[in-house]
Amino acid sequence: MKQNIQQTNKLFTMSTLFPEGMFPELDAYIKSIIYNEMRRHASNAPPPDIDKDEIWTLKKAASVIGISTQTLSKMLLREEIVGVKPGKKWKLTKHNVTKYMNRNSN
Repeated sequence: MKQNIQQTNKLFTMSTLFPEGMFPELDAYIKSIIYNEMRRHASNAPPPDIDKDEIWTLKKAASVIGISTQTLSKMLLREEIVGVKPGKKWKLTKHNVTKYMNRNSN
């Protein structure tokens, strides 16, 4: 545990989470959790070029995934899949639909 704390202290340049260095082990432990979660969520894939990505309607995305538009709407509200609602209608990118499908196929 002590070695893990020392490694974590080298990785983070942020200030301590507690005032005046109180609870240094807890501070290092929390930072290690944050670091590990950030690494887990980061991907090596380059970000999509939004200008070249296809914009899909709710109906198109639902048909590709193989679910109803109502189910997809609920998933968007629960933030299970990324989409935007600039007005009354949801818009999704092909990249985000593919990313969702790949994540759920594993």
